[in-house]
Amino acid sequence: MIKKKGFKSGFVGLIGRTNVGKSTLINKILGKKVVITSDKAQTTRNRINCILNTKDYQMIFTDCPGFFKPRNLLGEKLNNIVLSVIDDSDVITVVVDVAGGIGSGDFYIFEHIKNKPQPKSLLLNKIDLVSKKKIKKEKEKLAGYNFFSCIYEVSAKTGQSVDKFLKTLAGSLPEGPRYYGKDTITDQPTEEMVSEIVREKLYENLYDEIPHSINVRVESFSESTTGDGKKLVSIRCCIYAERESQKAIIIGKSGSMLKKAGRQSRLELENIFGCKVFLELWVKIEKNWTRKKLLLDRFGYM
Repeated sequence: MIKKKGFKSGFVGLIGRTNVGKSTLINKILGKKVVITSDKAQTTRNRINCILNTKDYQMIFTDCPGFFKPRNLLGEKLNNIVLSVIDDSDVITVVVDVAGGIGSGDFYIFEHIKNKPQPKSLLLNKIDLVSKKKIKKEKEKLAGYNFFSCIYEVSAKTGQSVDKFLKTLAGSLPEGPRYYGKDTITDQPTEEMVSEIVREKLYENLYDEIPHSINVRVESFSESTTGDGKKLVSIRCCIYAERESQKAIIIGKSGSMLKKAGRQSRLELENIFGCKVFLELWVKIEKNWTRKKLLLDRFGYM
């Protein structure tokens, strides 16, 4: 890591409840899709660093699961990921859904971070969905929470006021080295990116209660050359569910649901890899995997 005089760098922990728009915000900041998004809870399950590079600074946003009341061991492990992100960040940014209203879950997060030594900022997201009167009313709830150095009103969806937020945030970064190469935008491994895309497509097509019980793992990943000299990526993914009834829903009638999610995943992966992709999906039952430490450890939820 080479340190340039006057160059700033740092890790920005994006914290918030589920579905407040953290992943959408990161994709808007980087100008491309880097992390998956969904209106389902627990969409983000891992800690992912996403890097914004300029000539003056390197801003590393850490996307992590939404903070929520855990219902099982998986939920507890996801919350532990959030806690580690808070402790490891140079700057803490809390994102709230101002359209949905600031509530008890947000106040729980405020209480948890208020005594942390890092600079803290607050993002009131989804202002494109509400009136100025509503925003003013929600801001009145923040009386007593004066530890935020800045409060921003933004829309991660439209990009409104995001540049203003970035400009001010850059001033909070400490001087430091460029931790990642200039062309690096994420530290997410390729196989993890693949599994996340497959999981996203399943989330988009399944009933609300099913996604919580789904995990996707890449079982094999290989690159080869076809007879006409073109690159081919072959991927085999296993989708884990907790019950036979869930497996049936994931597969769908005559395999229709699995085929649809597979086709959508393949098209997105071909766009990313710039070549033909052969994607094979299959479903396996791991009963109550969200409650078993051994399986959670094997799936990477340490």
